[in-house]
Amino acid sequence: MAKRKSKSNAGISRIDQREKRTHGFFVRLTRNGKIHNAFFADRRCGGKGKALLAARAHYLQLLKKHGAMSRRAWAQLQRRRSASGIIGVRKLAVRRGKQASWYWMATWSPRRGLVRRKMFSVQKHGADKAKALAIKARNAGVRSMAE
Repeated sequence: MAKRKSKSNAGISRIDQREKRTHGFFVRLTRNGKIHNAFFADRRCGGKGKALLAARAHYLQLLKKHGAMSRRAWAQLQRRRSASGIIGVRKLAVRRGKQASWYWMATWSPRRGLVRRKMFSVQKHGADKAKALAIKARNAGVRSMAE
């Protein structure tokens, strides 16, 4: 199981590359499509602990300058291309035995730790209407999200 990153180290990654003699902490924050990053080397900062403290201070400074992101804004970030072109809406096949049924599915998270999904049958509604219903459900779900 992967180790979860503590909230105090959000946006901070450890880099240890022996071959290149690179050891330190990398800070990254993305806002409005622009990436803000910095590297804090152990040697330059006076040790691993001091490099981590400097990285945390820099990350907090970036957050103060560029603002924290709400859950709603995070849910609407385009992370990768999807077949639907809409974040949180996808087409999927559900197999029962040898036969597959096609659906458009909307996904959102009304609050932390809770995921909601709604599926619309292509066979029942038709491809275009099922996709439109999934997009409508996704938009309504995102509007209902707690900040």
